[in-house]
Amino acid sequence: MDRMRKLISAATLTVLSVFPCVSVAGGHSGLGGHGTGVTVDTHVMEGTSGVLVRNVGKDVWIWDNPPEGFPAASAAECTQYIAFATGQQQPVGGTVTCRVVDADGDVFLNNGTFQPNGTVLLTNVAATGKWAAYVGAQWEGKTDIQVDAMTSTYSFKPV
Repeated sequence: MDRMRKLISAATLTVLSVFPCVSVAGGHSGLGGHGTGVTVDTHVMEGTSGVLVRNVGKDVWIWDNPPEGFPAASAAECTQYIAFATGQQQPVGGTVTCRVVDADGDVFLNNGTFQPNGTVLLTNVAATGKWAAYVGAQWEGKTDIQVDAMTSTYSFKPV
């Protein structure tokens, strides 16, 4: 059990330092921003040659210069899967999916993959309403401040 707690702690800290608990839409016209991510649930799945860690985060995204009619901030739920080889503390890869339903009822869905440089490449894969024009847009996300093992601040910019 102590080994499992250490792995969860290492995985959470590694993920939070490598990847923000958020991935965000916006890539057209310089729409970027910053946010805060808080991991609210973690689950570890052990295989014979590796380990998968699932983190669920509740985030707040603050948009830089959002277009007229867009919210200044959005709440998101993000689910990450991080893969580790058995006995290793650095991930061999990871993915994240974030979902938002904004105050107007418009939705968007992003997928992201961990990059070798420690960032996450995010792509808006589905959206409705005002966000529909952002389908296919991409952003680069990075952690700015690692507050603790479960909390981080981050920024994202259009690619």
